[in-house]
Amino acid sequence: MSQTPLHIAQDFPPTSVEEWRRLVDKDLKGKPFTSLQSALEGGLTLQPLYSREDVGQAAPPEPPGVAPFLRGTHPLGLTEGGWLVCQEYGEPDVAIAAEVIRVDLDRGVSGLWLRLGETRGIQVRDAAGMERLLAHVPLSKTPVYLESEDNASSMAALLLQAAERTQTPREALRGCLGVDPLGVLARTGALRSGLQAAFAEAAPLVTSTRKGSPGLRALLVSTRAYADAGATSVHELAWAIATGVEYLRGLERAGVPPEDAARSVQFSFSVGSQFFPEIAKLRAARLLWSKAVAASGGSPEAQAMVLHARTAAATKTQRDPWVNILRSTSESFAAVIGGADSITTSPFDEAIGLPDEGSRRIARNTQLILRDESSLNRVTDPAGGSYYIEQLTLDFARAAWTEFRRIEALGGMTAALVQGDIARVLAETVAARNKAIRTRRLPIVGVSEFPNLDEQSVRRTPRSPEAPASGGPAELRMTPLRPVRMAEPFESLRDASDRYLAAHGHRPRAFMANLGTVAEHTARAMWIANALAAGGIDPLQHHGFADVAQAASLIAASGAQLVVISGPDAMYPEWVPALTAALKQQSGRIVAVAGRPGEHEGAFRAAGVDLFIYAGADLFETLSSLHKQLGVS
Repeated sequence: MSQTPLHIAQDFPPTSVEEWRRLVDKDLKGKPFTSLQSALEGGLTLQPLYSREDVGQAAPPEPPGVAPFLRGTHPLGLTEGGWLVCQEYGEPDVAIAAEVIRVDLDRGVSGLWLRLGETRGIQVRDAAGMERLLAHVPLSKTPVYLESEDNASSMAALLLQAAERTQTPREALRGCLGVDPLGVLARTGALRSGLQAAFAEAAPLVTSTRKGSPGLRALLVSTRAYADAGATSVHELAWAIATGVEYLRGLERAGVPPEDAARSVQFSFSVGSQFFPEIAKLRAARLLWSKAVAASGGSPEAQAMVLHARTAAATKTQRDPWVNILRSTSESFAAVIGGADSITTSPFDEAIGLPDEGSRRIARNTQLILRDESSLNRVTDPAGGSYYIEQLTLDFARAAWTEFRRIEALGGMTAALVQGDIARVLAETVAARNKAIRTRRLPIVGVSEFPNLDEQSVRRTPRSPEAPASGGPAELRMTPLRPVRMAEPFESLRDASDRYLAAHGHRPRAFMANLGTVAEHTARAMWIANALAAGGIDPLQHHGFADVAQAASLIAASGAQLVVISGPDAMYPEWVPALTAALKQQSGRIVAVAGRPGEHEGAFRAAGVDLFIYAGADLFETLSSLHKQLGVS
């Protein structure tokens, strides 16, 4: 789980800030001040300290509940009952999903997010199926949010029919009907009726819900497809606003004024692992949407964003999945502080398959503990007034607005999707992020950092694979955006190691030839062992060699094909060439040295050293190469 550097936000007088800067420059001893800055994805930069000077002398932002809603859409924030604990359901079987919903409602869940579809959702096909799904749901008290794989208007009609059959007053219904044509296009690669037809179909739904069910929002702007495919927070924010603006325009062409259209839109964001930036992203989202709706002529009430947040799927791992509990807790915490109206905490086994009762309970209780035991709902806008977060919010808003204008210049979000611009940006982002992951500048606990080769696998019923739309006629088509998880590269190495274990009875091994005393080699040896384990290579630790001959003899007896020489740099010139020469007389031996070789690289390679393992190198490439040489892949 990545961490954001600690940033101090205090009200220093100007002279104190200047004095601090002089002391810092002195301590840097010639290094530039920029060395203390931290880069964020999306082109943003974090400063080491924020003060009143950073936010300028502008008037403080409006209080919560007042446009442009930077500090939240409710005057008292979440203090009146807290946010909505809105869990997500995607069990294919309607009966199983209905029972899971019943249990969750009895045990603290207050809202339902229903993913509907034939491949990755609940398979509701008719009115009877919807009624079975909602059999235990008091619709007059429980907000229901739909996210449909396709045919969103049909699913919305089934929900409204179910409410009518249970004699639930239309005015009592709350939630969202999930009409999100661009979300469907991005996920599946096809929009069968085209965008204008989708707006024409949605227009009467918007009109009817505005009149009869004001608590229901007909339209959904979900960033799931973009976040799951690797979008940065800036891109996710910009593309959400661009989608919302496109929906306002499309509905206006279909006869719905922007005022009504804006009041019919529900937003859903993913929340990733960078705690403070994610808070800033949600605050910036409300600010930008307010500005966009105001520019369309919408009233202050229409400018208020209804915001759902979901813990990110891209940050979750299949290996050591228990760490996902910590990831989801941090992400849920950020969603609360960012002011989300409703929050979904994903089960820790989400990346493995369908969750079981235990994982659903942990996910549900994560929010209940944050609310009822940590009392996060008792402060109005807890992030407000922090110079760090206030400035970061504005930085996110400016960067996202720049991207929004770029999308507008392309012709809007539909054009950017169909022309492949969004896919291009995502490919560039994923490539840059993978580079950071492969070098462990972006470590993943339990996978690339501190892996446990002896962990017990968590088994779950696998989900159906993501399926593109069928090849039938469609007005709009594109290559669907492919979900990616950050841990996938290193997990692929672990999968190969598991197959090797099943075939040979043991994992690929590395003989760790640790030179010098325990105190001299422990730090480097532990780092190397951790790095090898990230690729599923079992490090066999050995130390205390009398001489090169003894070390070579022990290595030969171990049967390990890979040998890693590790110890203090001062011992390398004497030991590495001699031990390597002895090992190369043993057939098929691969010799690696821990640490950067520096001026000795030529001599070490001449002696037969095959590779060097050190911090900052592409560890994934190193491990992949070792897999090939060891016959693992």
